Amino acid sequence: MSCAASPPATAPVPAPPPAAPAVPAPPASAAPGGTPHGAPPAERGSPDDGIQRERWVGTLELTKGEQPMIAGRLMSREDAERVLGPDWRALRGRRVRVLASLRDHVCEPEAQCLTGGRIPLLENVASIELCSPADSTVQPAGVDCAPGAAEVAICEAECQSRSQECSERAPDRGALRRCGCAKVSCEQACKSRGEAQFVCR
Repeated sequence: MSCAASPPATAPVPAPPPAAPAVPAPPASAAPGGTPHGAPPAERGSPDDGIQRERWVGTLELTKGEQPMIAGRLMSREDAERVLGPDWRALRGRRVRVLASLRDHVCEPEAQCLTGGRIPLLENVASIELCSPADSTVQPAGVDCAPGAAEVAICEAECQSRSQECSERAPDRGALRRCGCAKVSCEQACKSRGEAQFVCR
């Protein structure tokens, strides 16, 4: 009697090799100070309130009503006192750099107003910095700030006036050359510091 053939032995299937441990991805580098990548740095001293501001440079002056004025632009007494302190009037005549927004106030037809029926106002004042004077030994030193276009124009007009007066009083050609030299130096000082220094250098 023949025996049934036994099924062939099944070869053992080798177990798969253990999976290699996953290597954690390096952490993404954060922008310094929590600033998002690609975001431009905010202007120094400008608050993060979404208000657009510019820097205005000029001499701190007072109107007849003792309202502060910088390069023909009015600013509120409250802003001057808030930023510069209660003795801000003592800084009259100092050049300052103001970080603020400009708004043209349209005057009513019957109101007394500046030329053109508009009053330029500096609002949303964030900072007021004192500019370094030409002679830092006379007054406290401040920041280096370039003069504004209106300040340069007024300064250059004063240089021109002094030059004309100097030329009219010059007794000889040598004196005329010194007048011309002083005018050039004066105009250069206007562009760098906004101060009319009529001296030949």
